[in-house]
Amino acid sequence: MMTEAALASFLAALFSMMNPIGNVGVFAGMTAERTAAQARTIAWTCALASAITLLVVTWSGSLLLDLFGITVDTLRAAGGVIVLLIGLHMLSNNNQHRHSPAEREDASARASVAVVPLAIPIVAGPGTMATVLVASQQHPSILEKGEISLAILALSVLTGLLFSFAGPIAGKLGEAGMGVVTRVMGMVLAAIAMGMLAEGLKGLFPGLAG
Repeated sequence: MMTEAALASFLAALFSMMNPIGNVGVFAGMTAERTAAQARTIAWTCALASAITLLVVTWSGSLLLDLFGITVDTLRAAGGVIVLLIGLHMLSNNNQHRHSPAEREDASARASVAVVPLAIPIVAGPGTMATVLVASQQHPSILEKGEISLAILALSVLTGLLFSFAGPIAGKLGEAGMGVVTRVMGMVLAAIAMGMLAEGLKGLFPGLAG
């Protein structure tokens, strides 16, 4: 089983990466022209797609690493860099790490935005996948991967719930409130990323450990 500290760290990192509160405004903007029923359907479809994506990464990620010859330490270091960059973007409330202007324009023309771009790359983007992949490699037993899976399912359900009430939540928090949440999550991510990067570098360069 994962230790309480390891599980808490993973939950904090995953929550910060998925950022369901900060992404409420994005969801509300993308579903502004939809009816309430359509928005709820999109919210739960997004949650389901995010959960499936991250569960596939949890249980099949090691196969991809073996295929490309990537070690756990290399993954930790690379994942730390990715997560750090995203955290720094969030600290400045810059959403370019989630989608580009071209992607936003493409999304506005789609009949459904639940899977792309909401689930991928906004909720379950590269940084989120890297976080899950690193955790599944650090905790490879069936029981530990089961705990990771339960955490993914719980946060996906939370995301679906928050997105279902995106309109009222966005109205209460406002742009300033959601900006504060995003910056706090960015700070948490940056701290976690430094830990990932340090562990990866120590594994790749044992001399750094002293």
